[in-house]
Amino acid sequence: MAKRLDDNLFTSALNKLARFPLSQADDSTLVRVAQAVWYSDVDLVGAARVFLSRHPDELQVRRVGYLLEKLTRFSCASVHRVMDTRHALELFPYAMPIAQPQSAVRKRRDELAAAWGLDEGLGLKAQALLPYQTRHYEAHQSCP
Repeated sequence: MAKRLDDNLFTSALNKLARFPLSQADDSTLVRVAQAVWYSDVDLVGAARVFLSRHPDELQVRRVGYLLEKLTRFSCASVHRVMDTRHALELFPYAMPIAQPQSAVRKRRDELAAAWGLDEGLGLKAQALLPYQTRHYEAHQSCP
């Protein structure tokens, strides 16, 4: 497991990521959230409840919901953590796929982002996560 990330720090990281388009996200914050989702024992349902209670802004809620769901699609996410994340996503009021985003449809758009009602996605920021989704990295985290 990765270093224990306090639930409050995880919620704070979600708050920070929610404020701006994810394509402009701070890499270190994005990595911390990804590591917590993939490798830690952070209570994702509890963190989702706290986040949702403090964020009435629909766009911010959609960003975080999209990000959490996107992180479940990386192969390093264990079945257990994917299930935990999906339980957290059940709390999100905008989790149902909706119609096309407001902007013009591009050929290379993120379909998951569109399903969350976003015309922005993680984009090239996913490259910041690549070093943390390898078996070698995961094995290194399991060592004392």
